[in-house]
Amino acid sequence: MIREAVKDDSIILNGFYRSLAPASRNINVLPERIEQIRQDPNNFLFVYEDNGDLLGTIFLTLCMDPAYEFRPYGMVEYIFVIEEARGKGIGRSLLAHVEDLCVSRHCTRICLMSGTQREEAHRFFQRAGYNGTVSKAFKKYIRVVPVDWTNS
Repeated sequence: MIREAVKDDSIILNGFYRSLAPASRNINVLPERIEQIRQDPNNFLFVYEDNGDLLGTIFLTLCMDPAYEFRPYGMVEYIFVIEEARGKGIGRSLLAHVEDLCVSRHCTRICLMSGTQREEAHRFFQRAGYNGTVSKAFKKYIRVVPVDWTNS
């Protein structure tokens, strides 16, 4: 079953994201942030749950686009399925779920970010209809300064 993530999912999601970016020391999934995402009409954090176990996740942001009337585009990140559950259609289901949402919101396209070393994932994305040769993504990570979020 695919559902929106809730605060109680934060610890497991933190582990998922650390698997995606093991070199990052800054990953810290806050329950309050998950709640903020739930309340935002343009951001969606979904999890795939089976018998109470979280097996995968996907994050979608609907972005304003100045070029196509009032149509947004979707940006997908943090798609992850635990290794033991791969090959069982969970990733396909997560992608189909966000694609359906994007269609219902009249998006013009879906962009998907993936780490360059995740070659197996890239093959999966290509089988799902994503073209990795159309565009090239660039990222610049900014130094993370510690913040006391309790006083914000």
